[in-house]
Amino acid sequence: MKKILAIIILLITTQNLISQTADELNSKGIEFAKKGKIDKAFEIFEEAIKLYPESPGPYSNRGNVYRMRKEYDLAIKDYSKSLELYPDNFNVRYARANTYMDKGNFEMAISDYSKIIEEKPTFSDIYFDRAYANIRLENYENAKTDFESQLEITPNDFKSLANLINIKKKLELFDEALADYQKIVTEFPNQPNLHILYNNWASLYREIEKPKEALEKINEALKLNKNYDIGLFNRAGIYLELGEEKEACKDFKKALKLDLEKNEHFEADEDFEKLKQLCE
Repeated sequence: MKKILAIIILLITTQNLISQTADELNSKGIEFAKKGKIDKAFEIFEEAIKLYPESPGPYSNRGNVYRMRKEYDLAIKDYSKSLELYPDNFNVRYARANTYMDKGNFEMAISDYSKIIEEKPTFSDIYFDRAYANIRLENYENAKTDFESQLEITPNDFKSLANLINIKKKLELFDEALADYQKIVTEFPNQPNLHILYNNWASLYREIEKPKEALEKINEALKLNKNYDIGLFNRAGIYLELGEEKEACKDFKKALKLDLEKNEHFEADEDFEKLKQLCE
């Protein structure tokens, strides 16, 4: 009888220990990860999964390591297992959605973002993230709706408003885009890189064939950053349209000296070829 009682007590104690130890191992792995010891963290998560295969935490954390290693299929597999064990973990579903984005599977990313929106529409930046996935699929109308929804939740979200402007340009809603440029520079006068917005504003005026208005906006950009190579190149193109070739060449040569061609955002276009021939 004492032997049976001892076995029962051992079983109960072991069950309690399993629950505690799964959490302890998971926490230990997280601490290693925070210290940058990713391989050690991975080993701890592996051990936790082996010992406690019904605990969701170690799967999601091993998934995080796989994602860091760019082993996206393995990361998705672990996130999916974690969600199978605990379907209501929005953070894990969000991590899986972002991994689908990393992998280029935008449809599946949208599926996960949409599931989160159904259950928790106030989840941080969720509409913004789904909008970005829609942009990658060139679903611009859906992206526009998502940015607008994000702005209803976070009205002062600079990045959503800036991206909404770009979408409106894609949809040729030029008057709305122009009004939004005015709104954004008024509401965010101290925003870093505001010169880029003025440059984009100028580009929109060029697109709708209003070079004088474009010149006004690009001048604002260059007041904020006089060595803005893309801005100087843009202004050179505007001067070319206005027939001011001397000023065009002056800006073009300065942009080249600032290593315009090495700028990751630069693309040689018709303006570049014209200016290159004109200003040699």
